[in-house]
Amino acid sequence: MTNFSGYLHIAIIFFVVEISVIVLTYRRNPRFAIIAILVSMYFKGQYFWIGRAIYAWQFAAVVGIGYMFLIQWRASGTGVERTLSTVRNVLVLYFLFTIFISVPLWLFFSFEELGEIGTSVSLNRVGTQVVFLLFSLGISVFGMLGAYYISALEFLRVLVIIATVAAYGAILQVFVATYFFINIFPILGPDNTLRSAYILDTTFRATSVVGEPKHLGILMATGLVCMFLARLFRARLFRHFGIHAAMAMGVALLLSLSTSGFVLTLAGLGALASVYITRLRTIDLIGIGFVALLLATQIALDDEGFVSLVLSQLSRAYIEVQDESVRLALLDNPLLLVTGTGLGNVHLFAVEFLPDSFPLFRDYGYKANSGLFYVLGDSGIVGLILLAAVPIATFLGYWRLRSYLNAEQEFEGAIVVALLLIAFVTFLLRYDPIYFFFVGFVYGKLKNILAEVQGLPSYQTNF
Repeated sequence: MTNFSGYLHIAIIFFVVEISVIVLTYRRNPRFAIIAILVSMYFKGQYFWIGRAIYAWQFAAVVGIGYMFLIQWRASGTGVERTLSTVRNVLVLYFLFTIFISVPLWLFFSFEELGEIGTSVSLNRVGTQVVFLLFSLGISVFGMLGAYYISALEFLRVLVIIATVAAYGAILQVFVATYFFINIFPILGPDNTLRSAYILDTTFRATSVVGEPKHLGILMATGLVCMFLARLFRARLFRHFGIHAAMAMGVALLLSLSTSGFVLTLAGLGALASVYITRLRTIDLIGIGFVALLLATQIALDDEGFVSLVLSQLSRAYIEVQDESVRLALLDNPLLLVTGTGLGNVHLFAVEFLPDSFPLFRDYGYKANSGLFYVLGDSGIVGLILLAAVPIATFLGYWRLRSYLNAEQEFEGAIVVALLLIAFVTFLLRYDPIYFFFVGFVYGKLKNILAEVQGLPSYQTNF
């Protein structure tokens, strides 16, 4: 398999275009900046390497941090306002706690001289993690601002379009790789290296322009969940033939062979179907039955082929090596399970629990992949409770607000709250800073709806 070397230059062009759109439009027409941010956050293969990957959305996060000092944070008035303000307050508390708990823990671990060469306590590593956490805070603020320029339906439509483009890219990639033995969208590694994704060096896995197979799987899961959410609320994303997008995403999900993508899709669709079971149509139930029958037939007739490979991926223990090592390390240190190890320190304890047969992560720091163990590793149960309070307070705020809403406002609120709850489940299974953009967007959208109820122009509403 030959990797297309020109993709490296294409990725840099993507990066420059994304940066340009964000910088040139975030003040005049933030709608385009928001789309560029979402493209940058989902198309993880488009970055600039300067010793570490730099993404276009991180520049928007810096802008978001700047906006924090311009926003007038007003005191809460009504009960609904107080509930919604809880979303903002607990999110800020999560960031503050995670940063400030890291300082004494860094000093203590330095005094204890924990770690080995390459994995010892490092102020540089802690500082890098603080900056990355601030990026998450900044992008959440940008999400708040973006809520005033894009409706909930438009937001869903943008997500689905991004996923559809990536899906067709994956299908094209596999076609070219199968018949011409060229990988047109290779994975970009450090030092401008290119590689392809395989299982056991035999089965090619699609990546599209998203980065890695797991990233493609997660994006396909997001797109399918968004389409299903729109269908439940009778919202039309496309005028004609929208079914092609769902079919393309389903095919790309299979081609990615991503366990994360499979699990997130099943979890997202299952959660929505369970919560909104009364909104399911007869045709939905028929479609679910048809797909189940088709899968059962394929499994019965398949003989060590593609379907067997998919099932073997699904049958893998979902908890990954990094997550398992963090879990065991925290259980072995109950006090750290409460407070976390601080930013950039969890590997000091987790590395001892890596399997002897696993060669990676022994010479440099690492973190968990799932949001659950990522947060527990950094800020413990305290941080996880603060972060879990965000979607809970959001739901309660919407529930208290809904009795004052007209049909259109209730539709907007229900969609964004459902989207946030699904995004939180996705975040627990796979850490991604885009969750914080979702938090900011949903919070801003509900504040905007509250302003309409109070008779205030949305642009006059303070946070």
